[in-house]
Amino acid sequence: MFSVIIAPFIVSVREGVEAALIIAIMLSFLRKAGRMDLSRFVYLGSIGAVITSVGVSAALSLIWGFFEGAALQIFEGVVVIVASILLTTMIIWMNRVGSSISSEIESAARNSMVAKGGFGLGALAFALILREGIELSLFTIALVVQEGGGAYIGVFIGLIAAVILGYGIYRGSLRISFGTFFKWTSVFLVLFAAGMIAYGIHELQEAGLLLIGPLEVWNINPAQLPDGSYPLFHENGAIGALLKSLFGYNGNPSALEVVAYATYVLMIGVYFISRRRTVNEPKETPHRPKK
Repeated sequence: MFSVIIAPFIVSVREGVEAALIIAIMLSFLRKAGRMDLSRFVYLGSIGAVITSVGVSAALSLIWGFFEGAALQIFEGVVVIVASILLTTMIIWMNRVGSSISSEIESAARNSMVAKGGFGLGALAFALILREGIELSLFTIALVVQEGGGAYIGVFIGLIAAVILGYGIYRGSLRISFGTFFKWTSVFLVLFAAGMIAYGIHELQEAGLLLIGPLEVWNINPAQLPDGSYPLFHENGAIGALLKSLFGYNGNPSALEVVAYATYVLMIGVYFISRRRTVNEPKETPHRPKK
């Protein structure tokens, strides 16, 4: 069970903390501005976004139920790949604005309050939280496709943890390094997204699509034990299942899965390295000629 819930837990904590951080920043802005009377609009906008996100999740689950056979495999493959792309954009966006997210949200809240008062704040909270909610809804469906219904448990526990963290951050009783938090969760999410892409390709190939190259480049799944159980490093064994859940481990991948996984990790790695060099590169000061 642990291997099934750990990946959903980490993903939902990350998404939940981002949403909680948005609300905490907006409420802190109102407290500093002496306008806590408008906080109810932030809460209403956030609640509305959560309800809408649950509706989107329910709609996706309903659509999922209509498919079967090859159509189901295509649907699952597409959902998982789209979720991995969305996850990648979230990782890149947070990497680019992470250090300035507080000032950007405060600026947006200030402009919304000046332009439309409480309704503007509510609309801003709704839009920002809805984005996180839609992402988590799609990720949840993708996780359930990969891990089964147990993924819901991991998502639920992760969201509870995120609410507790968010409340502690807002009240000032909890201080964490967001730079460290987002950095290490991003490392995990990159590997997780790579595994999602490989899994999506696997599903599409099962449906008869993307049949490019050998469909099995190796098979390192140990044989089942005499009692019918799986060895530890089998992809259905205790350790193998955990690696599969976290990093997309597959004991008998196709060539396209391997290429897609490696290419994705390489491209994202190059992006982060180049981004880090750009940020850390000292700015040149213009040379002033002596008088």
